[in-house]
Amino acid sequence: MKVDLPPSSRVNVSSPTHVAHVLPLMRSCSMGWWLPRVLLLSSLVYALVILAWSLHIHSYSRASIAAFGKQKSEAKTASEILRTSYTTGIIAQQREQEAKVRATSGNVPNALQVETDLSMVQKGLRIPQEAAVATIQIEDVHDTASKSQSLIRNNLYKKYDKDGQDVRLYPQKEMEQRDLKCIGWRATGKCSPYGPRKPEKDEGCDTRISPRLSGFCEVEDTKTGERFRVMQRYCNSLKDDAKFFCSDAAKFVNFRYEARKAVDLAQSAISMDHNREEIDSSEFSNGQRDGIVMVVYPKLVPSAYAAIKTLRSVLGCKLPIEIWYSSDEMDLMSDITKPLNALASENPTLMRFQEITIESHNNVFGAKIAAIYHSRFARLLFLDADNMPSRDPTFLFNSREFLDHGAVFWPDLWHPNRTIFNIHSKSLLWELLDMPFIDMFEQESGQLLIDRRRHTLALELVMFYSFHKPNFFTSMQLVHGDKDLFRLAWLTLEAPFHMIKTPPALAGKFINNTFCGLTMAQHDAQGAVLFLHRNSHKLMGEVLREHVAYKMRAKARLKKIAELRWQYQREGKQIPVLHELHEMAEISETPSPTVDLPESDGYPDAIVWTHLQSFKSTSKLEDYNVQAYSVASNPQRCYGEPDASKSAHFGLQEIATLPFAGLETYLRRYAAEAVAIQMAVAE
Repeated sequence: MKVDLPPSSRVNVSSPTHVAHVLPLMRSCSMGWWLPRVLLLSSLVYALVILAWSLHIHSYSRASIAAFGKQKSEAKTASEILRTSYTTGIIAQQREQEAKVRATSGNVPNALQVETDLSMVQKGLRIPQEAAVATIQIEDVHDTASKSQSLIRNNLYKKYDKDGQDVRLYPQKEMEQRDLKCIGWRATGKCSPYGPRKPEKDEGCDTRISPRLSGFCEVEDTKTGERFRVMQRYCNSLKDDAKFFCSDAAKFVNFRYEARKAVDLAQSAISMDHNREEIDSSEFSNGQRDGIVMVVYPKLVPSAYAAIKTLRSVLGCKLPIEIWYSSDEMDLMSDITKPLNALASENPTLMRFQEITIESHNNVFGAKIAAIYHSRFARLLFLDADNMPSRDPTFLFNSREFLDHGAVFWPDLWHPNRTIFNIHSKSLLWELLDMPFIDMFEQESGQLLIDRRRHTLALELVMFYSFHKPNFFTSMQLVHGDKDLFRLAWLTLEAPFHMIKTPPALAGKFINNTFCGLTMAQHDAQGAVLFLHRNSHKLMGEVLREHVAYKMRAKARLKKIAELRWQYQREGKQIPVLHELHEMAEISETPSPTVDLPESDGYPDAIVWTHLQSFKSTSKLEDYNVQAYSVASNPQRCYGEPDASKSAHFGLQEIATLPFAGLETYLRRYAAEAVAIQMAVAE
């Protein structure tokens, strides 16, 4: 470095004689001028280095963000392309399913469509990792801007692996059964199994899951390692008291295979011939192969007696009748069954008793299915014991609907848009059956018309549905009792049946100026009333009284017994034994109030058929909306339209103007007659 000195300080350094004097002077000048300038220059260089380094980092960060943005854009584009492809595929699948439904359920009213959730586009396909990465917020990049792009990518894929597992929908209509094991419950949001994942709400396989949560059970194929989502639930897929465990997932999926196996075995087994065997003509008069089947238990004996005697004496029906019973509930030699024995003795060839097999033990709804399955009739009309035809039903066996299809069913009050049994498009029922949702009325099984020879396999499947263990229909409350099992079995096998098109009417009376429907009225194929099912107000043959407060009555009885003891003791009389005191106290008790006022004709059962509320034929079926309600203090549950005068879709008729006027009087008389026979025998 060159240093300028002042003129007075200049010396001739070229002269050797002056070197010794000049060196001390130069050392002194360097210390005075060089140090500040070196420090200043160093600071400047340091600042430039810091500035350059900062610019480099900023440039790298922007490059990283831009690179990720491009990656996200590409992933989004790929995801959109994939979604378009999926949607195209599912539309084709939906059209195929709709065509299938139209082909197989032409006689099912209101089978309008097969609902397809657009989220089902994921079916059978794997969720691409690029799509999962694209959903991650760009803020993640700011936290890792100083890291390499490979490290960023690794972190993103780790997050994907945690929150977006590659889980497939279980294939529909798959023929080969899989060996599945439960992984656990996977919670989702937005009340949909296809909603965003909620890993913090996941549960193990043995945890009971609330019916109001959405999600699915994850299972793994132990052979292939594939993972599937099964038992998929919306927030309304189950009723509130349903029992749901993912530990049942494997059995839930296997139900479809076992049902198919039961049908296949029945189809090929020789033992199935019992459903085709000829009826012994000596068993019933005129070799009839058509007949009526009933299941009776003690409480319904008066009702069954009234129905059978009305069929014979009033309507002139000559069809033979099978009475099915459980020996655990009824003894044919007991006083309870004497009224039915009296009817059978009048014409033994037209009425017989059949004991229900062990198959229906501890399955109250299975009794009906077992009776139909084991009946000796080739073609039968099943009637609940509290269901009364309005005219001789023999003509049904020659009706065009029955001859064409071999089965005629009747609709219930409920349909997917208005159901108290939770059977709708998002019910878990459809996945259990491995079938698409069918938009139609629910079934009411108080009456069934079946040709057993033509529908052997369907009856085999109904038996499987009723008695298979575990019974998911019951534990998950997917259906109510047996009422929908028949149509579901027929639909599963694509077997033909005719569902009566006219929705049920309601027979009832007015309570405090409010209509109260207490009996379901079913129609024939032409729309005329044919059956009156007293499922809400059964015939008892005795006065119906209000519910007794047993605890209060027991306290009152003990108080009365104490008073009697004190009275005998005070009078110096011998105190009766305890059971005699109980009888004395019971005699003094006031009976609980009757539910209904006494009728003028003296029969104990109340008159409940004064009006018929029917759905107007000019209204659309989607406007069929039956309400369930209570009227004042009446304990009976009412159904229908409370204010019929304001209803746009329901009309009202007086029973007295209809062809079956007076029918209820016969039924009430015969029910009282049955109770009188029971009491007379007991005395």
